[in-house]
Amino acid sequence: MKKNERKVGLALGGGGARGLAHLGVLKVLEREEIPIDFIAGTSMGAMVGGAYSQLVDIKTLEAKARRYFSEVGVRGEWLNFLGKDGDQRRKSLFQNLSQFILKKYISFLTLSRSHLEDQDSLLGPLKIFLEDKNIEEGKIPFCAVCVDLVSGRELILDRGNMIEAVYASSAIEGVFPPLKKGDRLLADGGPTSQVPVEAARKLGAEIVLAVDLPKEIKPEREFKSGLDLILRADAIALDKLKRMTLRYANVVITPEVRSIHWANFTKVEECIAHGEKATERKLPQIRELLEGKRKPVRELRKRLGELIAGS
Repeated sequence: MKKNERKVGLALGGGGARGLAHLGVLKVLEREEIPIDFIAGTSMGAMVGGAYSQLVDIKTLEAKARRYFSEVGVRGEWLNFLGKDGDQRRKSLFQNLSQFILKKYISFLTLSRSHLEDQDSLLGPLKIFLEDKNIEEGKIPFCAVCVDLVSGRELILDRGNMIEAVYASSAIEGVFPPLKKGDRLLADGGPTSQVPVEAARKLGAEIVLAVDLPKEIKPEREFKSGLDLILRADAIALDKLKRMTLRYANVVITPEVRSIHWANFTKVEECIAHGEKATERKLPQIRELLEGKRKPVRELRKRLGELIAGS
């Protein structure tokens, strides 16, 4: 990739399966030789960003994603259920009844247990995507954003074991157990930093390209429980926080993945394609930004060259 006078950071947001669109973003940036000096990631953004910081080879990373999600997939029954499209859920009375029971069972587990899945169910795919090395050994400086549930503080993990850091950033509260590190309990960074623009700047980025994975907030008129109301209010608050955060990015790339469920990992190709299209639409803005910042430096060099030649 071409070197740039001002450091460019990539902030990859969370969004579950929608995060596969990050592969399409990286594919276009690599193809167009857009410089990436830093990568910050939250949740799925940390998983993709961490792997890319180690490889700096989108073809290899894309092949890993396709192989894993087509051959292995997500094993959790509750996750398979959540990821199904609505029309697939209405095939028969028996299936509707089975899914109703499963939904009630999941709701019960959520209220009676601290997590639905064990640690290995998340560590498995991370070990496929990531090299078991320290973050500092990567080819591009990287950080994963997570939350310490004990202190309530956001943490930026930019050193130490890559797999542990990405696990912490991806451990969705209530779904996977948090990572215990000393007195800390580290979990998914989404509640405080859905798109880690601030983290990218703290790494040293002067120009931030942020990738937002939008979630459609449809109008709702019926709420069957207090939990439904709590989740609705939480979704509204997170959406507002994210929009405020994105104001501090120089360019916001928004793959149109809002119709894809966060748990539907079967739409790898569709997500990648959306990431490519969204990035291609922003290329003129990115180039203008980078070229605009290069011009004063070029002019100064030109003038210095003329002065030296004149003397």
